Amino acid sequence: MFKFCLFTACLLSYPISLSAQNCIDKYSSLTLRGSTYDTLTSSVATLDKEVLVAGKLYDYNSAGHVARFSQKGSPIWSYQYNLNYYDFIKGIFFKAVNISEIINSRDGGCIIAGNVEQVLSPYGSPPPVKKWGLIAKLDKFGRVLWNKTFTKQAQQGDLNVTNIYETADGDFIAYMATDNGKKRTPGDHSYGKVMRLGANGQVKWSILLFTFLYDAGGLGVEDKRAILQARNNNIIIGDVVHKTNAASGRLEEGNLHFFEINYADGKLNWETGYLYPTPATDSGFSPDILNIKELNSGEFSFITTLYLPTVNGTGLAKVPVNIVSNSRGSINKIFSYATVSNTSCIMKAVAVDQNNGNRTLLLDQQGKGMLVNIQDDAGIAWQQRYAQLNMPVNCFSSGNNGYNIFLSNNRSLQYKYLISDRRGTIDCINENADFVANPVTTSLASGGVTTDLSIRFDDHYDFGYPLKRGDEYPLLKSIDCEETFACCTDLVDPVTDSTNICESKSFMLPDSTVIRDSGLYYVNFKTALGCDSIKFYKISKDKDIRKLSLSEDTCLTGSNSIILNATEGFNNYSWVNNLPTNRSSFAVSQPGIYKVSVQNACGSKSDSIEIFEQCNYPIYMPNAFTPNKDGTNDLFRIPPSNKNRLISLRVYDRWGNVVFQTTKASSGWDGSYKNQPANPGLYIFYIEMQGLSKTRLAQKGFVTLIR
Repeated sequence: MFKFCLFTACLLSYPISLSAQNCIDKYSSLTLRGSTYDTLTSSVATLDKEVLVAGKLYDYNSAGHVARFSQKGSPIWSYQYNLNYYDFIKGIFFKAVNISEIINSRDGGCIIAGNVEQVLSPYGSPPPVKKWGLIAKLDKFGRVLWNKTFTKQAQQGDLNVTNIYETADGDFIAYMATDNGKKRTPGDHSYGKVMRLGANGQVKWSILLFTFLYDAGGLGVEDKRAILQARNNNIIIGDVVHKTNAASGRLEEGNLHFFEINYADGKLNWETGYLYPTPATDSGFSPDILNIKELNSGEFSFITTLYLPTVNGTGLAKVPVNIVSNSRGSINKIFSYATVSNTSCIMKAVAVDQNNGNRTLLLDQQGKGMLVNIQDDAGIAWQQRYAQLNMPVNCFSSGNNGYNIFLSNNRSLQYKYLISDRRGTIDCINENADFVANPVTTSLASGGVTTDLSIRFDDHYDFGYPLKRGDEYPLLKSIDCEETFACCTDLVDPVTDSTNICESKSFMLPDSTVIRDSGLYYVNFKTALGCDSIKFYKISKDKDIRKLSLSEDTCLTGSNSIILNATEGFNNYSWVNNLPTNRSSFAVSQPGIYKVSVQNACGSKSDSIEIFEQCNYPIYMPNAFTPNKDGTNDLFRIPPSNKNRLISLRVYDRWGNVVFQTTKASSGWDGSYKNQPANPGLYIFYIEMQGLSKTRLAQKGFVTLIR
C-alpha cells in the first residue's frame, strides 16, 4: 500500500492505475449566494459535461442572468444581460430581460429564448409595459453572438419565445406565444407562431397558428409548449389553446392541441384537439406541455399536468400525466403519476436521462422537490423526494453522472443547487417517495381546434435591438453536504493569466479553443481522478499599430493652445518625451514638431505633426525658370517652404491653352507641352491653395520660360 496526494487531499490506496479511478461526487447540496434576488427558469447540461442555468435578477435593471458551472458545481462564469437601447423620440425604453428557456447548440455555445419588456411611458408610476420576443445566441464564454427582438407594428399585447429546439441539421425551431387579452370580438386574436431559424438566426419560414375561436385566452405568454423532431424529420408540437366567451370574456374551455409541421416548408400535416377538465376553483388553469417523445412503436408520448378525478371521487387533483397518441395525434391511452394520498403537485420540468433515454420528471409537491424517472411503458423506474429546503424547485438538467436541480425565489439572495447521482440520490436530504403510475380511465373529449395557416395578418418584425452582456454577477458557493467516492479536491485557480494579442492575430487556449477577441476565458483541465482544475485566461486584444495616425500639420490659429488627437484605441501613448499615458490627446501651446509613439503586442510605431505659428502662408511663386536639365531651377513648382495645402496649379499659354496642371505640391512644370519643348516666353499661372486655418487662397501671376 502506498500514499499519494492530489492538491490538498490524501489517502491510502492499493497500487492500481489512477486512470481507472473516477473521482466524482455521489451527491452534493450547495448554496449559491449573489448580491440580489434571483429566480431561475431553465437549465441544461452542456456537451462538455458542464451546466448552464438561466434566470432573472430582481434589481433596478431586472437583468437576465446566465451562469455556467463545472460538473461538480463550481461557478465558472456568471453574467447579467440587458437590452441597452433607448430612443427618446420614439419613446422606446427596455427595462427587463426574461429568459424562458436555455438549450445547447452543437458548437459548444447555447441559445436563450424569452422576452424583453418595453416601458411604454418612461414617466408612468408604475409604467405599463409590453413584451417583445427574444432569441439570442451565446458562445461558450457567455458572449452574445447574435440576437433577434420580435414585435408587431401595431402590437398592444405581449410576445414570448417560450420554446427553442435544435434540429438534427443545426437549425432551430422556435415557438412564440402571443397574448393580446381575452377574445371579446371576432377581431381579437392571440395566436402563436412557429419559426424555423438557421444557425445564424435567419428566419427560413414562419407560420401563424390561426385557430379561429381558440387562442391564448388572455392567460399570458408564460405557458410552455413541447417540440420534437420526429424520425420522419417533421416537427411535432404539443400546444394549449382556449376559447373565451365573447360576451363575458370568461374562459369556456381549454384544448390540448397536437400537430405536425412539415420541416421543409412549414406546412401543416395533421392536428388533433382534446378538451381538458378545469375545476371552478382554478378557472385560469392552463397545463404546460413539457416533453414529447417518439416511442419505438411509432406512438408519441406527451408529458403534461391535468386535473383528474381523485381515487375516492371527492373532486379533482392536479397530477402529472403521460398522454400516448398514435402517429397522427389521436390519444390511445393516458397514465397518471400520483401519490397514494392523491396529494396535488406541480410538474416543473422534464429532462431526458442521459444514460438510458428514460424521462425524468421534476415535481414540486407542497414545497418538496421530487424526481420521478419513467420508462417508455409509463412505469416508474425510480423516484426520489427531497426534504423541505424553504424555497421552490425551479428547473433541472440531466448529465452523464446525475441531475442538477435548482431551487430559488425572488425573496432571497441565495439559492440551492442540488447535484444527485444517476438515480437522483442525495442522501443528506432524501425522503421516502410514494408516487405510483396508474392508467387513466377517464377519456378526454375531442375539441374543435382547426388551424388555417393561410392567414398572415399581424406579422412579426425583428427590430434587432442589441442584447448586451453586462457586468459579472459573482456567485459565492458553499457546501451544505457532500459525499465523495475518491480523494481529490476541486481547484479553481485564483490567479488569472493575462495575455495581449494583436487584433489581426489569434490565441489558442490549451484545449485548442481559438480566441480572437478580448474577454475572460477558461479551461477545465480535469484531473486524473475526475476533479475540476479550472484555469482562467484574460485575453486583451491590442489595436493594430499600423492604424496610428496624427492629423495633418496645423497652426495655433491665434489661440494660446490647441489639442492634438491621435488614433483612439491604444492602451498607452508616449507624447514627445513625457511619461506614457492612456490619453489619445495632447495639448500644445508652442510651434514645433510633436511626436507620439505607441507600443503593444502588435509592435511599435511613431507619427509626428508640425505646428506652425502662422496659419495662412503668403503665396510666393518664382517668376522664371530654366528647364535645361542642369539641376538648377528646372521646374516651375510651389516652393517647399510654403505649408499651405495645394488644391490646384494650372499654367496657360498666351492663347489660353492649359499647358500644365497638377494637384500635387511635389509636381512641377518641366517646360514641355504635348511631350515637346514649349517655346520660351511669358506664361500665365493660376494657383488655388488652402491655408492651415482651412481658408481658401488663390493667386494669378506670370512666369517666364527661359531657354
